[in-house]
Amino acid sequence: MSAADAGSARLRRHVSEFPLVRRGILAAVSDFAAGLAPGARILDAGAGDAPYAELFGHCAYVTADWANSPHEQAGGSDIVASLDALPVKDASFDAVLCTEVLEHLRAPETVLAELSRVLVPGGRLCLTVPFVWPLHEEPYDFFRYTPFALRDMLRAQGFENVEVEPTSGYLSTLAQVADMSWWLYRRPTAPLIRLREKVVLRLIRVWSGPLVALARRNTQFDHAFLGVPLPLGFRVLAVKP
Repeated sequence: MSAADAGSARLRRHVSEFPLVRRGILAAVSDFAAGLAPGARILDAGAGDAPYAELFGHCAYVTADWANSPHEQAGGSDIVASLDALPVKDASFDAVLCTEVLEHLRAPETVLAELSRVLVPGGRLCLTVPFVWPLHEEPYDFFRYTPFALRDMLRAQGFENVEVEPTSGYLSTLAQVADMSWWLYRRPTAPLIRLREKVVLRLIRVWSGPLVALARRNTQFDHAFLGVPLPLGFRVLAVKP
């Protein structure tokens, strides 16, 4: 059974909304959770609706998000605060999880410094970021990161053993971009132009269907292109000295 097929109905539903990108994130978070000792204190920074909470059932799991989050459950987080000024003591957590958040931060280096502050020495960080993805949660969408930028930013904040890996291969990226043509429907246009665009976009969706099916079912082929520098996103692991 793959990671995308495991877990509760809620978690499977979350992954199924964007399976080509979220199955890679789920795999990264699952591996990270499995490596934490029972009772480990973990902060889910920018947790939103906390879709991965169940993976940390063996840990002391704490969520944090800010008041402007578009996610319905974010307001009920354990900590409601900006990630650059968390109201917790130094060395409060053994691990930090931060999924699909860094691109929304005006000052990511400041937040990374804060995440380092709340980690114990030897504490572990796992974060994921998009690379090929439409604008989202506007106007709070500021950056896309390369592996080189991620390594430099983390090392500048004192993190060590920084590992950056793609969360998808080229096939998934190609399929996801084609399948997301529906995002373009949001553009306000004149009726005649709108009709022409609608026809074109429907043709794209018809063409993308088999490609999406191939990418979803043939993960081995996608993994063969993990080294191609056009993934949907990256997974980062790092350790506080």
